[in-house]
Amino acid sequence: MKIFKELIIVLSFAMMVWAQESNEADSIVSKPAVVSSGKSLRPPCEHRGFFYSMGVGFSYTSFSVEKVEQKNSYRSFTDEKRRYETFNNYDKRWEFSGFDIPKFELRFGASIGNLVALYSILDFGMYRGDGDYTDERYDRVYLIQNNEQTLASEKLTDVEKKKDDAMGFYLSFGLGLSVYPIRNLESPWNGFYVSVASGLDAFAVGFIGEHRDEETGGIFTRYEIGKDWWVSETWSVGVGFAYKNLFAMSDGNDDYSSKASRHSFHFLIRLTRG
Repeated sequence: MKIFKELIIVLSFAMMVWAQESNEADSIVSKPAVVSSGKSLRPPCEHRGFFYSMGVGFSYTSFSVEKVEQKNSYRSFTDEKRRYETFNNYDKRWEFSGFDIPKFELRFGASIGNLVALYSILDFGMYRGDGDYTDERYDRVYLIQNNEQTLASEKLTDVEKKKDDAMGFYLSFGLGLSVYPIRNLESPWNGFYVSVASGLDAFAVGFIGEHRDEETGGIFTRYEIGKDWWVSETWSVGVGFAYKNLFAMSDGNDDYSSKASRHSFHFLIRLTRG
C-alpha cells in the first residue's frame, strides 16, 4: 500500500506540472489570437475549464459487520400445521476503528461557469487501529406454525473472541459535484464550497499477521464543506471537512444473512486547479 501512495504522489505532481505547462503554453499561443480571432483568455481566479484537485490529510473510520449462517438443520413434526426446526447457527461480528495518516484523494473533471465543478473521485488507502472479532455458535430451535417462524429456544455452544491491532484497506471510485456559490473575489466567503459525491466502495479488514479477515462492498455517499484561497490565477489552496457513509450491498438467502456499515470522517488540505 505504501507503493500505491507513492505512485499517487508522483501522478499528482505529474498532473500539476502538465496542467501548469499547458496553461502557460495556451497563454503564449493565444495572446496573438486575441487580435485576429477576438477570443478572450480565461478570466483569472475563476472556476472554468480543466479541474484537478488533490487532498492530503487524515481520516478516521468505524466499521461493523454481522453475519449469521445456518447449518445442519433437521425437523421434528408434530402435525401438519406445526413443526420444529433446529439449526446450528454461526453468528460472526467484526468491529474496527482506526486512522489513515496520511490520506490521499484525487479528483479530475471540469469547472463550469465559475459556479460548479463536475469530477470523478478516486480514494484509497489503509487504516490502522483496533479490531474486535466475535464468533458465537448456537443451537436454535424454531417453531414453524401457520407459515410463521418463531424462536422457541437457543443454546450457546461455543464462543471465540479476539481483540488486537488490525488494518483496514479501502478503495472507492465515484462521481462528484462541487458548488462555489460566492463568485465575488472581494467577498471573504469567496472560495467557500459544498460537495457531494457517490460511487462504489470496497473495504477489507483483518488482524495484523493473521489471515482472518472480512470484506464488504457497497455504495458510498460523501458530503464535504471547505474553503479555498487563490494563490495564483489558476491555482488555489484550501481545507475541507468530509463525511462518508457506506451503504453495504445486501447479501443473504434462507441460510445466510449479512449486514455491514462504515462511517468515515476526513480532514484534507487541498491543492486545486480550476
